[in-house]
Amino acid sequence: MFSLIKSFIKKTFIAYYKENDIFYIQKIIVKKNKIIEEYDKTFENEKEFLNFIKMSLMENTQTYISTLIMNYNQGCLDSCSHKRYKEFGIHIENIKILCVNNKFSIFIGIFELQEFKKKIEQYDVDLIYSPYLIIEANKEKTINTLYALITQENIVLSIYKKESPLYSAIYEFKQEETENKTDNNENDSNMFNDEISIDDVEEIDDLDDLDNLEENIEEKDLDKLDDLKNDENNEDFTNIKEETEITNFIKDSIKDYYENYSDDFLENIYLLKTYEFDTKFLKEIGDELLVNVEVKKIDILNDINLLARKDIDV
Repeated sequence: MFSLIKSFIKKTFIAYYKENDIFYIQKIIVKKNKIIEEYDKTFENEKEFLNFIKMSLMENTQTYISTLIMNYNQGCLDSCSHKRYKEFGIHIENIKILCVNNKFSIFIGIFELQEFKKKIEQYDVDLIYSPYLIIEANKEKTINTLYALITQENIVLSIYKKESPLYSAIYEFKQEETENKTDNNENDSNMFNDEISIDDVEEIDDLDDLDNLEENIEEKDLDKLDDLKNDENNEDFTNIKEETEITNFIKDSIKDYYENYSDDFLENIYLLKTYEFDTKFLKEIGDELLVNVEVKKIDILNDINLLARKDIDV
């Protein structure tokens, strides 16, 4: 009887994330397991966003607000076992661990999570998700497959060896007067003041393809940048700069994966993009490494709301 009554209660789900000082939101209203209202909106200042949240909560007390935590001090492991964390030299008392489908786990430093919660406290957030859950929700093939979730501020990368991600890394695009930040399972130890080592991984001796790729990319990018260096406001300059960062990060991650994690060569690369940009340069990675590259546009706000509905059991 209670579950029947519950199905008639309208629930509101608001997914948001902040990027380049803009709040992107998707609001949906669900009744009887069906979406009866849905719209996307952006807010260019915090006051407008806070007013929107306040009004939504006044309209319906059954409102659930969700967001992503893009902090780069997080990652994945191919197990939920604490023993596996010890193998990587990660102190479990310093991290929050989420086991996903009893197959793999996502972790983040407790301090970073607490700081993020303080930062968003005024937004009345109910659910916080890792971008690795967005990748998991959009995954297709998993055997020796790399996924790169590309937003306007970050690249979130994970490599699936079999059914679960073995390698993970996050890159923050370089901004003026700020340093870029990178992270992967090899240097997660910096967060926990320990050293990660894997003794049972065979080293790959021949990485000529990656070296050639690096040389080809650097030569082309330098030529393009020389042509545009006198006009840094030029859109082409910005695009090439971004292309270079994306390409170098993916290339460096693959090299790190081969040297320290697995000697099974990648078969597929999936690029999950949240906004429109030219992907021809990314196809070149596949051509150089003889790896199939697929590009997929995703709706990250819709994915967040789907995760929230599942957790709230709607």
